Amino acid sequence: MEIHSFPRQENCGLRKLTTNHLVAARLAEQAAGLPPGVKHPNQLLAAMRRAAPYLGYTRLLPLMETLFRWTQPQDWAPGAEPIVWPSNEELALALDCSERHVSRLIATAIEARLIVAKDGTDRKRRGCRQDGRILWAWGFNLRPMAARHADFVQAAEAGERARRLCRDLRRQAGQARQFLAQLLGLAQERGLPTVALEEQVAAAQQIASALRRSEEPAKLEALVAALQALAAKAREALEEAVESANMSGSADHDVRPKLLTKTPTEPEGSTVAAQEEVAPTPALPIQPEIRLAEDGFRISPAELVRLAPRLENCLGTRQPGWSDIADAASLLAQQLGISHGLYGEACQMLGRHPAAVAIAIISTKQAGHFHSTGPGGYLRGMLRRAGKGELFLDRSIHGLREAAGYQRLGQLTAVNSAPRSALASMAPRKVRY
Repeated sequence: MEIHSFPRQENCGLRKLTTNHLVAARLAEQAAGLPPGVKHPNQLLAAMRRAAPYLGYTRLLPLMETLFRWTQPQDWAPGAEPIVWPSNEELALALDCSERHVSRLIATAIEARLIVAKDGTDRKRRGCRQDGRILWAWGFNLRPMAARHADFVQAAEAGERARRLCRDLRRQAGQARQFLAQLLGLAQERGLPTVALEEQVAAAQQIASALRRSEEPAKLEALVAALQALAAKAREALEEAVESANMSGSADHDVRPKLLTKTPTEPEGSTVAAQEEVAPTPALPIQPEIRLAEDGFRISPAELVRLAPRLENCLGTRQPGWSDIADAASLLAQQLGISHGLYGEACQMLGRHPAAVAIAIISTKQAGHFHSTGPGGYLRGMLRRAGKGELFLDRSIHGLREAAGYQRLGQLTAVNSAPRSALASMAPRKVRY
């Protein structure tokens, strides 16, 4: 039987070196005693404990606390080396783990540049003290902890600042989510459309879930900014909807409720007299009238067309009936930007003919009369007032009649105040053949 012998390598059984081992050794050489402001080695351990969550050293804290139990304050004096030499068996007993796990923790601590190994020729840890001072020792040098004290303090302060910032950002995100929930409740209470708000609340929940999973301040700031922008947009939209719901009838408060009529006590230059003398309404076939108030106030299709000129552009006949007026009002509503569904809701609540009158009234308003929601918001506000019994279309018709009467009176006054020469030039001339 032939026996093969394998030569023993020179580095067999020695500790495997890495670049971090060399860095830890250099840190141990640079540190001379305790750093300024530190009077006891336990302060180094306290600084590391404070910075451990932000540096990823939390799992190494039990090992470092155990190693610091074997060191004494005089070991950190200048010219001395704070070396400890507990065996893996002792460390395993103190940490309540296996010796193999202790080996892994020691290797990790060296890689983290917290300790540096000082091995003897027999690779055993041992030492000797005399009068409390170390004469010689082989084990682990804790001097890198003194060299890294400033790093621990800086990392702890930066980590605590970042944690406070993240906490504030999450608080702001919670306030924005609560505000969105309050906006949704207000919209439901006022009977306003909530589809868009519900979508925004769902988007806010997705952003909040991403907030809980992130610990980066920059990413959290971007997410919170998006959430606050979402809340601001929802608030603006709800304010516009509330304003639109409350602005119906706002321009009709100072309209006199009584219709001007020609009585024996009125002067000849009154509004109604001017209206009859200057521009008499052409004779049209009698059309049925609708009643807009409990006191019997009525209006005919021809008069409604005269008071709302934009309605005439949507008519297909010169002698319209109420069915023609309703069809024309549907087209006029589309031109005003009022949705078909909203106009259908107005027809169901008010009736088809009063809804047409409402569209005609809206068409007489100037563009600056409406808020940002436009004619659609104005009509929705009218429907809300109608639901409360506070919508008076007859008063709006009174206002349109008065406005038309004042305009005709102004035309008559301009004609009466013209010079005789101008009136003579306007008279028809006789032509001789």
